[in-house]
Amino acid sequence: MFDEAVVVAVTAFCESAEPVPGDAVKNKLLSGGLEPWLADRLTYFLPLAFGRRILDGVELDDRFLDGDTERRLADDPVFQAAARRATVADDSEIARIAGYSSEVAAVGQALRDGAQLEHVTLGMVALAEPLPPIGNGSGGVPSPASVFAHWMAAYGVALGSDLTLGETEFRATLAAHPRPAPELVVAQVNFAVNHPALARPWMVESCVGVAPTWKDAIFQTLAMFERAVAYPMIAALLDRRVAAEHVHIERYEHPAGAFDLLLGAQVDLFATEPVPSAEPLLDQLLAALREVPLSRAVHALRFFMAYQDGQMLTNEVFLDGEPWEVGMKVSASAPAPLPGGPVGVRVFAFLVPVR
Repeated sequence: MFDEAVVVAVTAFCESAEPVPGDAVKNKLLSGGLEPWLADRLTYFLPLAFGRRILDGVELDDRFLDGDTERRLADDPVFQAAARRATVADDSEIARIAGYSSEVAAVGQALRDGAQLEHVTLGMVALAEPLPPIGNGSGGVPSPASVFAHWMAAYGVALGSDLTLGETEFRATLAAHPRPAPELVVAQVNFAVNHPALARPWMVESCVGVAPTWKDAIFQTLAMFERAVAYPMIAALLDRRVAAEHVHIERYEHPAGAFDLLLGAQVDLFATEPVPSAEPLLDQLLAALREVPLSRAVHALRFFMAYQDGQMLTNEVFLDGEPWEVGMKVSASAPAPLPGGPVGVRVFAFLVPVR
């Protein structure tokens, strides 16, 4: 719980070229839709947890003074999430965020005064103002895994608390990117599925949302994943009947044998006018795929292209989660879907062997 909020907070602390005041970090969290009780805890507990990574040898207190109340750090779920993230932080993250820690500042002053690190003992940290009570819910940064599980449940696919269903495993993890503008945040959610029928384990698809708040950006990613990937994924790996009305199925003949091609909706991005179907490009890719040996497993084919005024900016073609060089040569030679302005096209398909 609150692991995603910590991901967001790490980016808020680290995204600027130079450190900004702690109040500025807190304001970024608030402007991104975090509730005040969570923003307060993150701006206090994250520096504390990250600072303790560099205070080996110092005797630290496991309590803090919250107003007039003494509390254990381990009892606060936001501190627990911050401490978990601190264990995997890289050097640049630790250096930046630990710089906001009052404990690090106190130890630094003690060392300048001649103390030896192993002889330094710190008492309880006292907050200048009491923390507000922990609120209900996510505090403004919903868990992609929880949102995904609820979406699957709406289609009658009940996942366990660990996002498993029999032999099928799912993951949905958040990555937060620096803001492209002060009023926008960028959330990337990496959706992954593992199933014995897949040609390669852990098929991963990343979706990006850009919105004023983290909640809206995260829900954008799920909407994109839902339209393009989730429906054919359910049909290919779990039950074709569950999302049949959202999946186009056609027969694909390959030298290795026949496959059913399960297609999700084409996702059009950036454009302000209707985008033509990418079916001609898909047909060319499928023709080239006949030259690739395929096992009798379920294969995933995905392409994403982005253009500006007819010039290709992004060219991604993945087969079973790996870049497909031949496919990218095919897509590079295809015309842009629109001659002017920005446009992006994303298509995802599963190839299911016909038994």
